[in-house]
Amino acid sequence: MTSAHFRTAALAAALAAAPLVRAADAGSLVHMLLSEEKPFVMLPEPDFRSFRIALPDEGKSVSALALAAPGGAFDPRDVAKIDPKALGYKAEWCVERFSRYNLPWDITGLKLTSLNPDAAKYPWVVIMNGGAANVYEFYVDLKNRPGWGQYLAQKLNVMIVTIPGNFKYGGWEKPIKDRDPAFLLDRDLTANEVLVYNSVFTNRVVFQGLKQLLTKNTTGELLLVGHSTSGELPHLAKADADLGPRLKGRFLGWGSGGPVRIKSIIDAKKAADPDFVAAPTLTGGRGDEGGTRNLKESGPLWLNTLARRTPQVYSRVYSRWLNPLYEPGMSVLDIATRWLEVEGRRRANFKQPLQDLEHSNNFAAKGDIEVAIEQALLKTGNPWKVSVEDVQKDLCSTSFPPLKGYRTMVWCVAKLDGHWNAIYPGQGGDVGIAAEYRVQNPSAKIRVIGWDLNMTHYGHVELPEQLAGAVFNVVDWMVSDNATARTASLN
Repeated sequence: MTSAHFRTAALAAALAAAPLVRAADAGSLVHMLLSEEKPFVMLPEPDFRSFRIALPDEGKSVSALALAAPGGAFDPRDVAKIDPKALGYKAEWCVERFSRYNLPWDITGLKLTSLNPDAAKYPWVVIMNGGAANVYEFYVDLKNRPGWGQYLAQKLNVMIVTIPGNFKYGGWEKPIKDRDPAFLLDRDLTANEVLVYNSVFTNRVVFQGLKQLLTKNTTGELLLVGHSTSGELPHLAKADADLGPRLKGRFLGWGSGGPVRIKSIIDAKKAADPDFVAAPTLTGGRGDEGGTRNLKESGPLWLNTLARRTPQVYSRVYSRWLNPLYEPGMSVLDIATRWLEVEGRRRANFKQPLQDLEHSNNFAAKGDIEVAIEQALLKTGNPWKVSVEDVQKDLCSTSFPPLKGYRTMVWCVAKLDGHWNAIYPGQGGDVGIAAEYRVQNPSAKIRVIGWDLNMTHYGHVELPEQLAGAVFNVVDWMVSDNATARTASLN
């Protein structure tokens, strides 16, 4: 047994013997685990559950706003009216309008500037939603109790970003199957506009808005956390002349995966190996989040066919027993049904095909996408003068981010997350991605840490306080690990 293994075993034994001081020691254990050169490490469930973060008013002010709003879709601008001392942070609602492809777009961010003086020692933690979610999911839980972002903001400066289209003031009154994205916050789009916006909704669109939002509303170091489909965005930022230097060679993932460039390399290596056999999983997670689908089956305007969230889709992977809506006797389908009922108004619950295409190994579909864009513009007459050439240059940008130049990378993964493999952890998706980055960055500290409990891809709504405590300690390790280089860069 190595000295590092001995220290880990000794600390774990001490924790088991002293449950009352476990939370403090659990933070030390996170540091110790991340300091080990291993393909992955696991934080035991009792230690994960021990994390506690106090809120000045126990989150009651924000919960009152949510409970008073139809469907919980409270106006984020109202949070800024609450006394920061009651929240533990100063809240600001940031909206940026930008232009790409000759179209206007809106992107939003809920900026939480921590009152904790130690927060200045850390980067801004920027949380970005994946395909179907928005700011609410990372700020309150499914019962309108304090969410992940509120707890993190007691320790760190936090910006919760909603990608264009996924936030609407007051939420959506239409059923999920009939609603359209809100790419502009001050008016509804026409049917022709919706068709074109959906057809050109590339990652470069999202990244341009993200860059403007962060450039105008934050200063200093950044740590971008792209959940799910937005796991591509930190890697695009790495290549950016302005945001890249602010990352300081760091990456932090939470159920992120990506970039597709790495996933394509992994797929190619598997295809070239005659002995490769895919390991079975418990989650059944797949890139289309619910089964194989022909992305072009809907006809010539297929880029306008959104993936609409259904209980059946969520019951396959996402709705499990830590969901706050779970009650004894519920099936996973019951949980998913209740989830979409509760979050039926304020949550977007849709995803454009281009998000899946650019987050998966679908580079071969680039030509089909260009044809679909041309057909959408032809149908509408293209009064906006959208240039197909401009869009096609942006397509599949997720296939080209830089792989080198990282100093510290950590993927956080839940046991029942589709990015993990609870049966064969060494064959989990993010474990494989991290391994490829080690090849490209041999001197970097690259880690995968799993939370060893039955938490899913949506752990931020299942155990938000505990996840915040664990992630804070990950961030603390990432910063302290680079303390010398960080100090030199700031002088």
